[in-house]
Amino acid sequence: MADFFQSPSWAEFQRALGEEIITAEGQGWHYWGRMVADALGRYLYLPYGPVVADEEALDAAVADAKRRAREAGAYRLLIEPSLPVTPQQASTRASRQLFGFQPSRSQVIDLTQSEEDIVKGMSTTRRKQWRGAGRKGFTFEQSVDRAVYDEGVRLLRASGDEKEFEVRDERFFELFWQYLVEPGIAKIFVARLHGETQVVAFVIDDADTRYYLYVGRDLSNNSLQASSPFIAYMVLDAKMQGLSRFDLFGISASDEIEDGMTGFTAFKRTFGGETVQYAGTWEIGVRSARYAVRRALDLRERRRGA
Repeated sequence: MADFFQSPSWAEFQRALGEEIITAEGQGWHYWGRMVADALGRYLYLPYGPVVADEEALDAAVADAKRRAREAGAYRLLIEPSLPVTPQQASTRASRQLFGFQPSRSQVIDLTQSEEDIVKGMSTTRRKQWRGAGRKGFTFEQSVDRAVYDEGVRLLRASGDEKEFEVRDERFFELFWQYLVEPGIAKIFVARLHGETQVVAFVIDDADTRYYLYVGRDLSNNSLQASSPFIAYMVLDAKMQGLSRFDLFGISASDEIEDGMTGFTAFKRTFGGETVQYAGTWEIGVRSARYAVRRALDLRERRRGA
């Protein structure tokens, strides 16, 4: 199953950002990847890729990506194979699993259900918030106004400063507007309370899925009260647009071990849906000598932290 982050549109956006992009396709597989540099050199990273039909296609895609990585001077290859590849199947083709890249699980809502069943799948609190939003003065809509987009970016930056998470630079969002919003691939939604902007969200729609990507909130007022019915609105709007899935995009890697996404995971699950397990991020050595140094350095770091 292809992810939007393995689409030509996203690859062109990354190329506009100045990334060195490598693409390839074959029978039952395709991928795009970007060259990344670390302290030891360059490596090829395939975010949520390669996209493959089966294990045979995975082998062909990995062989091609290793060849292209070696030609580009990379010392390692990072893959995140698409469904239907499982973590176990990916592990037999890689040296080790890595963490800290794209989330290995997501919460996805089935939009082929009736609207009534989608709402029933939400928690009692979320249903009440959705049904009572209008009485409290909240309004939700899609916008094509550049001023609303700019306000969303401003709110996102303010949220990043407050919550201490990194937000991409001005050029990123200028090109995001140009390559994704203006062509209608990315969409802007805005939540208001009595006409005052509370939350602005950026989503991406592909052929069948809406991805909940970025959100900026006005943390000085009641924006948190708007967030839940606002998400419900975007879910139901996606169904009205004929999409079949709403991807809340990223939850914790495990239900047993708490991490920085545990709180987000609990929140996202209150909207219903099912947890989807992806293969995760896996590393494959391309140039053996330099890759051995990478492994040795990582082992030393782990021992220091033990």
